[in-house]
Amino acid sequence: MKHLLFALTMALFGAVSGHAHSQSDLEGKLRADINAEFNRNISKCGIEVDVVTDFGKKKEFWRICHLDNNNRIIKIESHSEDTYYQEAYFERNDSLVYAAETERYMPKNHFTQQVWHCEFYISNGKLVTMMSLGHGKTERDDWDPNIIFEMYKDRLNELKRIKK
Repeated sequence: MKHLLFALTMALFGAVSGHAHSQSDLEGKLRADINAEFNRNISKCGIEVDVVTDFGKKKEFWRICHLDNNNRIIKIESHSEDTYYQEAYFERNDSLVYAAETERYMPKNHFTQQVWHCEFYISNGKLVTMMSLGHGKTERDDWDPNIIFEMYKDRLNELKRIKK
């Protein structure tokens, strides 16, 4: 009986461990595929700023890159107080598949002192995985990574308000 119980326990542990491992592999493949596609596409984008906005408390510099196959990359940068902010959104067929947010503590007349960077990988409208580096928002207990969807929606609304 002990051997049977041990065998069942090991089989269950192996199945759970195998599932976790395969989920991790799938997330890694999704990140690698999206990163490769993003990098191929961003190389086709110019470096010129398309729009300057001041919808919030700071001026923001937008680069909007329309790509083939209904794909688009939106990059937004700003500086306020001692922080340099960057956001990037990559859309495939009008659906968000990747977003990145970076905050660099960079006082005026200084090199970067500290960086927080988070990448969000999305499939079928759901956050599948994310990667965070540095000290920042992701360390707070009340931080919700799904906030990226609200940020993206707000950015799309701001984009509609930009005069042509």
